[in-house]
Amino acid sequence: MSEGADATAELDPRWTASGPHGAPLIVMIHPTRMNRTYWTPQVEALAPTNRILVMDLPGHGHLEGEPFTLASAVAVVRAAIESEQGSMGAAAPTVVVGLSLGGYVAMALAAEAPELADALVLAGATAEPTGPRAHPFRALALAYERAHRLSVDRITAAFIRRRYPGGLGDLLVTSGFAYRGGSEALRSLAGEPFLPRLASYPGTVVLVNGARDVAMRPGERRFLEKTRRGRLVRLPGAYHLSSLDRPAEFTAVIRSAVAEAIASRQARDRREPETGEI
Repeated sequence: MSEGADATAELDPRWTASGPHGAPLIVMIHPTRMNRTYWTPQVEALAPTNRILVMDLPGHGHLEGEPFTLASAVAVVRAAIESEQGSMGAAAPTVVVGLSLGGYVAMALAAEAPELADALVLAGATAEPTGPRAHPFRALALAYERAHRLSVDRITAAFIRRRYPGGLGDLLVTSGFAYRGGSEALRSLAGEPFLPRLASYPGTVVLVNGARDVAMRPGERRFLEKTRRGRLVRLPGAYHLSSLDRPAEFTAVIRSAVAEAIASRQARDRREPETGEI
């Protein structure tokens, strides 16, 4: 851990904060059924030099007993960010990272309070869940709802352990999977328009998809066209959970977004004194 970093992560019933105060703030929002432990590879890599916030969304993790709505999810993320920004340095940016469900929550947050985020990294969230495209969201929600939890748990656990060896799979399995919360989350997304939300956000947007994510790849260009300052990154060999499939490459994308946010803030700060001259 770098000098100035917290000796231990700060725990909250809703979120965990770690890393040095005053450093760039990176906020990570997990996908459906998962929880804050999902981001362990990125937290371990980024916390020495960045302030990190990871949280559980309603219906997931420590908040599994709370019903999920898009508004309640945004409220948790917003409260977490606001709890940190009061003690941040003026030059430190905030970058919000979300994968799948987390990406949609990040877009909703950015539309509601764009001033809270200097940049967005949105992974696996380029399918607009409206019209016919809402059907897969509702179908998966129904599958989560009707599946026999114990059998699905065993299948999911076996897949996760095989796909992500070296202790990470065990950690994810031990932290549990929130099927009810996942079903509620998918139903909340179905019918919600996110392209207008993305179009309203003025900051930097990095769209990330696994090259093998067949569900999200078809809509990625449409989402990219809606960004004001956006770019698209495809991670070779990765599927939907691209941050786990290619953790080093995904972490590098976050680092680049942070660097871009810092440069943008510095450029803005240089312009502001000029506008005040008489």
